Amino acid sequence: MVIFTIVFTLLYTYLIFRWDKYVSWQLGSTISRTIKYVHYITFFISLTIAFTYLQFDLGLRGIWTTRIFVITALLTGTFFYFVANKDILNKIEKIYFWIFRFLPSVTGAVLLIPFLGVVLVFSLLGRLFDPADEIYYEDAHIRMNRSFKGVLAPPGVDFYTKHFIFEKLVDSREFNTDAIDSVTVRYDQDSTRIFVYGSPETDGMPKVISIEKHR
Repeated sequence: MVIFTIVFTLLYTYLIFRWDKYVSWQLGSTISRTIKYVHYITFFISLTIAFTYLQFDLGLRGIWTTRIFVITALLTGTFFYFVANKDILNKIEKIYFWIFRFLPSVTGAVLLIPFLGVVLVFSLLGRLFDPADEIYYEDAHIRMNRSFKGVLAPPGVDFYTKHFIFEKLVDSREFNTDAIDSVTVRYDQDSTRIFVYGSPETDGMPKVISIEKHR
């Protein structure tokens, strides 16, 4: 793992400088501008959703919606300088995209930090590419799914309520998720009650989770 990371980091960094010196091919100005604006838009949306989620537990509706924006921003930022027409960039933009393409090199360098680097990188990658490996219940109003929490953390169960194009994290629990048999939901006047059958049972009764009334 360490050897592979070192080799990848060195080769990728070497490729950057060789590419600048020997490769002159580039996309047309129109396509380059499109990629640039796609990057800016997706990067801005990603930062905005990150802020609303950290402050208010509020994100875009759907497991992959926000992550598609994040992945698009990362890919367009990393590879823009390799393929795009740099003549469309001003001085600040040239510096920005020149630095951005070193993201894989920085990631490789972080991986080389003993223990902490591996935990940090793989936790972030897991949250990005494997956010919810099982959905226990979902309808037009709520979703209950098992979520990846990190390399050193056990998976948790998150509960979301849906509001137009947004969804809000309203509860998060840790319990044995491997033996959950079924889930039913009852919408009461003042709350939404979720009945989880299986390993969380107590004396044959389901575990009941009450969340805020869906509006």
